[in-house]
Amino acid sequence: MSKYDDLVKKLKEIFQIDRPELDFGVYRILNARVAEINDYKTRPRYISMVDAEPGMVLGAQLNVIRNGYFITSFSAGHQLTEDNLSQLRLNHAEFLFVTEPDTRSAEQIAVDTAAAAHRVMEIFDGADLTNPTIATLFNQVIIYRSA
Repeated sequence: MSKYDDLVKKLKEIFQIDRPELDFGVYRILNARVAEINDYKTRPRYISMVDAEPGMVLGAQLNVIRNGYFITSFSAGHQLTEDNLSQLRLNHAEFLFVTEPDTRSAEQIAVDTAAAAHRVMEIFDGADLTNPTIATLFNQVIIYRSA
C-alpha cells in the first residue's frame, strides 16, 4: 500500500467518513468533502470570468439567462471553448464554477480542509442546519471556503 493510500485510509478512520448517521456539525462538513478525500485530483473553484480560459471544465451546470429569457445551458463537466467564453461574456456572466487539477500535497489538502471546516463551523455556530435554505448556504460556503 502506498503512502497516499495509507493517508486516505487514515483520514477516513480519523474523520469517520463511512458513518452515515454522523450528519451534523463538523461531520456534515467532512461528508460534504468526502469526494476530495477519496480523489485528490481535482479541485472545485469559483472563478471570475476574467480568469476563465478555454479548456477549463465546469463543475456544475451553467444556465445563461438574460432579461428573463433562457439563452443556453452548459452541463457539468463541459470543457469550455473560446466560443463558449465569448458567449458568456456577451451575456454579462461574472463568475463560473469550475474544477481544475489540484497540485496540493495530500497533507496540505488535509490541513486546508480541517482549517476550512473550523472557519465555517464558527460562521454557522448556532445556525439551524435542518432548515433547507440554511443547509444549502452552509454547503456552498463549505465548497467556497475549501477550494
